[in-house]
Amino acid sequence: MNTISIHDLSLTYKNGVKALQEVNLHITNGMFGLLGPNGAGKSSLMKTIVGLQRPQSGQISFNGKDVIQDPRYLQQYLGFLPQDFGVYPKISAWQLLDHLARLKGIVHASERKQQIGYLLDRVNLTAQRYKEVATFSGGMRQRFGVAQALLGNPRIIIVDEPTAGLDPEERNRFNMLLNEISEDIIVILSTHLVEDVRHLCAEMAIMNNGMVLAHGKPGQLIQELAGRIWSREIALADIEQYAQQYRIISRQLIARRMHITVYEQDTPAGFQPLTPALEHVYFNVLQTKS
Repeated sequence: MNTISIHDLSLTYKNGVKALQEVNLHITNGMFGLLGPNGAGKSSLMKTIVGLQRPQSGQISFNGKDVIQDPRYLQQYLGFLPQDFGVYPKISAWQLLDHLARLKGIVHASERKQQIGYLLDRVNLTAQRYKEVATFSGGMRQRFGVAQALLGNPRIIIVDEPTAGLDPEERNRFNMLLNEISEDIIVILSTHLVEDVRHLCAEMAIMNNGMVLAHGKPGQLIQELAGRIWSREIALADIEQYAQQYRIISRQLIARRMHITVYEQDTPAGFQPLTPALEHVYFNVLQTKS
């Protein structure tokens, strides 16, 4: 079992921006969703975990080893899939994986061949192994990204906004692949898409302004809102009036009509109850604690 433990982690940039504020998390094998809007601090946290920047205070340990003092310990077990990545032109999937495997220190040709063949099969790209990666579709390129992230048998993989730009079929295929590989390692999914976390993650945290605002199991966080989420259609001109009276957590146009969702302990007049979903958890946390 792999474990990342983060205690009271704080980081302030030279311009005074508080990128991280007393972050505490405990992450083990499986998919962990790090959810938050752009600028929430997700990237700052990821960069700090992997040793690209040093915090002013706090601790990070990976499998019991202090990785702030020794970032190379975690880096040797790390795989990374960015939101987008450039590729060399005129180079096939096999050639590019072979090049990346060399960079990761896999020096024996037989070992590279065996591992590359296995990974291409695992991400269902064996038939495309001699095609140029630059010609791949978005879904194929993301599956190739998983293959390169798995080179060297990592124990932790960080995945940054992996389904942005994918169509529904490609997204579903990619999510199934992520779910499969997370059985034996830590996969941290950094995203602003609630849907990805809802489908994939057994544990999650919501971040904003450099702080962890909520964390736990998605089902438990959803259950805490039972009987407290309400909705109704209103006239657009009345939105400010309702905002003064209720805690509106989301606004949505449905068939060109304004619908608001509110968090209230008791039944508000004229509202209908809603079954809570992870979107309601996300919006409620951001409205309450940001």
